[in-house]
Amino acid sequence: MIIDFRMVVPIREYVDPEEAKRKLPASYMKGYVGTYEEAALLVDVSVEDLIRSMEKGGVDKAVMQAEWAFGDYRKQNDAAYRIVKKYPDRFVAAYMCVNPLEDDDMAGIVEREVGDRGFKGVNIQPFAYRVRCNDKRFYPLYEKCQELDIPVTIHTSINFSTNRSIDFGRPLYLDEIACDFPDLTIVANHGGWPWVTEMVAVAWKHPNVYIEIGAVSPKYIGMPGTGWDPIMVYGNSLLQDRILFATDNMLPAKRCIEEINTLPLKGLVKEKWLGLNASRLLNLD
Repeated sequence: MIIDFRMVVPIREYVDPEEAKRKLPASYMKGYVGTYEEAALLVDVSVEDLIRSMEKGGVDKAVMQAEWAFGDYRKQNDAAYRIVKKYPDRFVAAYMCVNPLEDDDMAGIVEREVGDRGFKGVNIQPFAYRVRCNDKRFYPLYEKCQELDIPVTIHTSINFSTNRSIDFGRPLYLDEIACDFPDLTIVANHGGWPWVTEMVAVAWKHPNVYIEIGAVSPKYIGMPGTGWDPIMVYGNSLLQDRILFATDNMLPAKRCIEEINTLPLKGLVKEKWLGLNASRLLNLD
């Protein structure tokens, strides 16, 4: 079974498309439009488009993640809930988002959403808030997620927003969280590039840290000199059970899966990356 561990709620599901087209050029996402061809089309993508991409690529299941971008994070959580409820055969879990810049009880919100609507994880995008993931404002949320035994996914990589530092995505900050919350499952979104060696070190040290490779073309992961070499070495050995395939809506599923299948990985390791690891993490076994 192939599982896309991270598909994000389409923008049109929580913001009027025309309003989104006006806001996108001035939002933190503007840098992505020049980097990813698909990003320019994000406003027009529908849930049905995502499902067709899954079918074309041979993806069986996906996790639908709310991701605070612009607008109200509550509307994004509502959209994630609606999508998973409408398409339960395709989307096996909904992950909610939060906004630490609002004066809300994030831990209380998580507890309520998990209990009332069945959310199975929390997604955090530190650079969007200009708040590092080890900021103590998040600590009650982490404690609650550890108590509820649900994962937290955290943007851990470069960001393409030209008005904020890439430092917000350093894997080293996950080390502090994992030390303080040893039973919390942490998923590092986007693989930690350009700090891949640091990312591997954090995951090697902490058995509850997973590395997700969404929005990254797998052919570059397998290309020497791109900085991904540690993932190829350790992801084929010591960390083979903690690499997760994802598209992040940024790359076609078919292309990503074809590229993973050409990587010089053991056959069983490819299966783990593409779905077995996610299935275990999502308790689908």
